[in-house]
Amino acid sequence: MLEVRGLTRRFGGLVAVNDLTFEVNEGEMIGLIGPNGSGKTTTFSMLSGALRPSSGTIAFNGERIEGLKANKVCRKGLARTFQVVQPFPDITATENVMIGAFVNTGGGRQAEAKAREELERVGLTPKADTLAKELTLLQLKRLEIAKALATEPKLLLLDEVAAGLTSTEVDVMLKLVRQLNTEGITCIIVEHVMRFVMNLSHRCIVIDFGSQIAEGTPEEVLNNPAVHAAYLGEEASIA
Repeated sequence: MLEVRGLTRRFGGLVAVNDLTFEVNEGEMIGLIGPNGSGKTTTFSMLSGALRPSSGTIAFNGERIEGLKANKVCRKGLARTFQVVQPFPDITATENVMIGAFVNTGGGRQAEAKAREELERVGLTPKADTLAKELTLLQLKRLEIAKALATEPKLLLLDEVAAGLTSTEVDVMLKLVRQLNTEGITCIIVEHVMRFVMNLSHRCIVIDFGSQIAEGTPEEVLNNPAVHAAYLGEEASIA
């Protein structure tokens, strides 16, 4: 579904992402992990069209998309959430999701129906007519996902949807994301809550200082000395 080859992004003299190469198959859940500042969100921004790569290629369902604007990437079926939730605070949850629905629907009634469908999908129907600024963090995280789902993605980039949640709330989010995957949505997950990403991921890709340092099953990367060194320092022991 997704083929990334030699993906690189420079900001002046800083190389934020360096020659990143990986593939994602349809139906997979891939964890993209690494320390803070390792280039994960920059990678998401390039995949979703918010940033143009300095070099490298991105092919989505066989079509080159690097350099396309974000709205065009979204229409092709690749959507993302954001690490910091970004609702329009003074409109309702339904109206927030309608904005995403307008990507593929022409009229207000169609968009509202789609929005309410996606709110039900993420468990927010009781809050459909609540202003976004009145929602809890967990509800805002669900709203962020609903906004992305309203664009009808085939591939969903989830950027720290478990961050800041309690243990019980993480379990709720785990169940939701797993359900979306069973419904046919392929996911790439950026996350620092290791319990979340390790329970969901079929494979994990680990990057540090913008470069890939490991790839494999969750168990394989957790036992990789390079991964321990990146997260905990060279003296870290392998548990």
